[in-house]
Amino acid sequence: MRLLGTAATGIRAQQDALDTLGNNMANVETPGFKANQMDFAEALSTVVRSGNANPGGTTGGNLSVGSGVLYNAIGTDFQQGVLAPTSRPLDLGINGNGFFQVQLADGTTGYTRVGAMQVNGTGQLTDLRGNVVQPNISIPTGATDLAVAANGDLSGTVNGATKTLGQISLAGFQNPEGLQNQGDNIFIPSANSGAPQVGLPGTTSGNLVLGTVRGQSLEQSNVNLATSMVDLIQVQRAYQLNANMVSNADQMWSLANSIRR
Repeated sequence: MRLLGTAATGIRAQQDALDTLGNNMANVETPGFKANQMDFAEALSTVVRSGNANPGGTTGGNLSVGSGVLYNAIGTDFQQGVLAPTSRPLDLGINGNGFFQVQLADGTTGYTRVGAMQVNGTGQLTDLRGNVVQPNISIPTGATDLAVAANGDLSGTVNGATKTLGQISLAGFQNPEGLQNQGDNIFIPSANSGAPQVGLPGTTSGNLVLGTVRGQSLEQSNVNLATSMVDLIQVQRAYQLNANMVSNADQMWSLANSIRR
């Protein structure tokens, strides 16, 4: 009986879907969070011989009997979230395509949509985890009235004069859904995402039009709570259905065993 194995694959797949939805809903208030999506696929089928008779008395051909479901991959929805205003001049949102570039602890470059920036003890512009924004921008001690323009220009007042201290660039990808999620809203390139195409905000890099930077704003999570609740109900019902299949298979086995005795 394949019923038990088929139902077990459904339970495992729906459990993964529940975990994914739960993580999305838990991060509904996390700035820059991108919702994860499950991608299901049919498990390998088994070829069995058909017992149906065709005209002329010959038996039918082979049949493919499925063996359940599995999750093919967990994708990321990079649809832009709402840009909410803040009071911090170094809170930056991207209006359109692109990612901020930060240097990770291992020296590699990570990419993020979360633009909550700060100045560290050595005057470097970093994210809130201490990753240095690329290209490196040094901010003089005592600089005030920091502001970032739509084209990425970072300006400030130094010794009473307003100066441009650096310019933030963005990186785009041909297939952002192919990026690998490293956690903390940090992504790294993969063969599926393609190489980063770096350029200034509001310009075209390759064939990608990069977005602009909006100061004193943060991109919010793109999780739609109402949609997630509906999806959660559907997954719960699918999980319940597969659990009932396990119970039915157990009853059928019990009946078969009692007949044999």
